[in-house]
Amino acid sequence: MNPWSLVLAGYHDLRQPPAGNRPCLDVLRTLAIALVISTHIGFYCTQALRARQTPMVLFGWSGVDLFFVLSGLLIGGQLWKELKASETIDVKRFVLRRGFRIWPLYYAVIAYLAVQHIVWRVARPGLWIDTIFLCNYMPTRHQVDGAWSLSTEEQFYLLIPILLLLGAKRFSPRSLVAVSLGWFAALPIIRYLVLLHYPQGASTNFNATMEAIYFPFHTHSDGLAIGLLISWIMTWKLEWLQKGRWLDVVLVAVFVGGCWLWYSVPLTFLFSLVAITFGALTIVFLRIPERLILFARPFYVTSRLSYGVYLIHAGLLTRAMPHLTRLFGTGFRSFVYSYVFCSTVSFALAFVSFSFIELPFLKLRARYLARKRVAAPKPSEALEALPASNPS
Repeated sequence: MNPWSLVLAGYHDLRQPPAGNRPCLDVLRTLAIALVISTHIGFYCTQALRARQTPMVLFGWSGVDLFFVLSGLLIGGQLWKELKASETIDVKRFVLRRGFRIWPLYYAVIAYLAVQHIVWRVARPGLWIDTIFLCNYMPTRHQVDGAWSLSTEEQFYLLIPILLLLGAKRFSPRSLVAVSLGWFAALPIIRYLVLLHYPQGASTNFNATMEAIYFPFHTHSDGLAIGLLISWIMTWKLEWLQKGRWLDVVLVAVFVGGCWLWYSVPLTFLFSLVAITFGALTIVFLRIPERLILFARPFYVTSRLSYGVYLIHAGLLTRAMPHLTRLFGTGFRSFVYSYVFCSTVSFALAFVSFSFIELPFLKLRARYLARKRVAAPKPSEALEALPASNPS
């Protein structure tokens, strides 16, 4: 297959959302990547006070938490659906399904960094940490930008299917919601115990405790737990999400009130509150009729490329921002120019990586799963209402 045919295949795939695609989730994934890029550019544009005081930069660090909620929702939907249909989980099939989606581009980045080290003698200490998805526990030694959150999600992909599989052998699948509830309830307790080992007053200093509680799975995976809980509701209690307008009012109030409290609560509860806040926003968007989502196609394209953008943009910023700040300074103008330039280049590179790396492996996955697929009971209407797995 020649390069041009791969580009055309990527272009056509991005123009054709799969049947059942949920545009509301594409909007949220677009918001998540915009938050992440905003906060990273804000690190360089230190004099861009107007930009740094906007919610996109002030709350930009929370973009990863929104990604966690969406990942928990998507993966949870797949797992609950399988449990409801067969009362078991094919862990091997699930891991391979996720692997075909995550590993090709991720390990392509690692291969590029390894070539830098071998050929150009660029120091890459700790690259092995990224290779085995443990850099969220050694965040100062890893080499792949943003890999800590991917490690957290990878650990989630391995742990949760096994827990649900074991639980389904002794309990009814519906009762396994306790896994999500117990996990979410335990996280603030774990953070409290971790913070006890820090000097007095450190528990209110985000920077002083970031490495201890921001990166590890066991202290910062609240969004994944909330996403898993929402997907359980959509599988087993869909009627809860079909209430009247009063539910929207409550959810919006939770979202607005949650954002207002983010900088008021101690770190022990911060990530739990952020997860609840984005969980409420996600449910609001899931209740929005699809016809009301304007410009759905650009959101779908952004959502589809967001994984590549996430992996690429930080490295691009490291190389481009010194030149951009030298040209435009570190004020508001520099922030705007840098945002436009880095976003454009990141999405262009993400499209290339999608066409040449991600999409061929996704097609390979589709052929593999088609051979392994076995007959299963027809899903209920509730299962058909689950979010489409277009980014999976």
